[in-house]
Amino acid sequence: MRTTRSLRLALTAVTGLVLFIPLHTAPTPVAATTPATAPSYEELPLNPAAGKSYASTAVPQTKPFGLVGVTWPYRTSSAQVEVKVRVQRNGTWSAWQKLTVEDEHAPDPAAKEGRERSGTEPLWVGDAGGVEASLTTTDGTTVEDAKIALIQPGTSPADTDPQPTTTISTDATSGAPYPIPAIIGRPGWGADERLRSHNGAACAKPKYTSTVQAAFVHHTADRNDYTRAQVPAMIRSMYAYHVKSRGWCDLGYNFLVDKFGRAWEGRYGGMQLPVLGAHTGSFNASSFGVSLIGNYEKTAPSAQMLEMTARIVAWKLDANYRSPLGTVVLAGTKLNTVSGHRDTKATACPGNNLYSKLSWLRQRVDTLMGKSISTEIYRYAQALGGYRAIGQPFWGEHPIKGGRATYFGARDIYWSPQTGARSLQGGFRARFRQLGPAGVLGLPVAEQRNGGVSGSRLQAFRGGALYWSPPTGMHAVYGLISRRYGALGAERSRLGLPTSPTYKVNGGIQQRFQRGKLTLSTRTGRVYES
Repeated sequence: MRTTRSLRLALTAVTGLVLFIPLHTAPTPVAATTPATAPSYEELPLNPAAGKSYASTAVPQTKPFGLVGVTWPYRTSSAQVEVKVRVQRNGTWSAWQKLTVEDEHAPDPAAKEGRERSGTEPLWVGDAGGVEASLTTTDGTTVEDAKIALIQPGTSPADTDPQPTTTISTDATSGAPYPIPAIIGRPGWGADERLRSHNGAACAKPKYTSTVQAAFVHHTADRNDYTRAQVPAMIRSMYAYHVKSRGWCDLGYNFLVDKFGRAWEGRYGGMQLPVLGAHTGSFNASSFGVSLIGNYEKTAPSAQMLEMTARIVAWKLDANYRSPLGTVVLAGTKLNTVSGHRDTKATACPGNNLYSKLSWLRQRVDTLMGKSISTEIYRYAQALGGYRAIGQPFWGEHPIKGGRATYFGARDIYWSPQTGARSLQGGFRARFRQLGPAGVLGLPVAEQRNGGVSGSRLQAFRGGALYWSPPTGMHAVYGLISRRYGALGAERSRLGLPTSPTYKVNGGIQQRFQRGKLTLSTRTGRVYES
């Protein structure tokens, strides 16, 4: 038996149509924008040595901070830049630590996201109050305007026992895709959504790619000795660093997994949708990024961490009908459907000990997905001509009331045991998205067809029908009015086509047609023609 998850939904306009998009909610409301202790952000300059390829800073006493990172003006390649830091805790300096220089965790060049700067991966230090940093270039060039960012994430009600956003309900249909795993939404780590506007109002609105074809596995190149309680603060710190220091619109990763096996929502926009991230520069389109919190160059990821990563990848790939054992071409490069960051560029990410697990990960994902891709909706999509005819899956197969749905580029397909699989396209698709699959019409029971009036089109649903013609526009007829309208002969009757939606009148509900009206009396429950 497969499980699905019940989600609260909101209406959001995307690409000219209306989508029902999962809200970022937690079982217990979290005041993420009013933390108990306010966060702080400070940037200090690294002063370049005159005529030398070296810059440094030393500030023995600073405001308390928990995360540190270094940035500099954007370079197409920072392979020749080396950065190291040490911090002071309780009057004692730590050993010098080399920071990972990583320019490939970035937006796609065409995205022109925010005000991008090059930089290192951030380093979680927990609680420090002094810092020294040095930046050296091995090619002899001078780096101007380098800055070290000191970020104190503050405290938040979200730091206490964050819970997954979604709740589990039972779905006995055997063909359902692998279900969404337990993922803690953005309120669960205390995301301040106002921060998404820091680099301009355009950043506040999420961007979407056309589909999901691949998964990229990363690590944050951070410490591995963090505690369960520190993880929300770590993610808040990464979020602030990516936005304020690197100049991105939001947290770069779509999902994160901690060493305790907990999954976290990253970039804003709806976990079920193909949100365009900033995780694998030039390869973000048609993919998603999941990053394991920690550094797995010399340490192995935990078993529970790998298992949760497999569940996230299985859910996303199965919903979008992608095989984890296959290959895909992205940005002109042939890649495994499940790839590591280093498969795209010369980078150590995701670390040797995680990269060596990718073969296991692909096999585990395949097992979770049932070693095949075959749902009622997928088979119907193939019967309609496949992706060339109906477009790539945009909102992958997901549960709706009484069934499931997938939004493809040119059609939406709905399925339930009672109706089978049916598709909507064009204006019918747009109107039905406005009404919603749990709305007054119910799910479609037939495909769109010509109506009985010349030039008209209609589509039947469990609770009524949508009618359209150039002179009358599109209107839904449903419920008892639909039954009466059908008994009279529907659009072929003396009433003709509907010319209005239903509206309230004294004592009932009424709808206008080309040559008359139908009125539902709330007192008698009968429908009268006039």
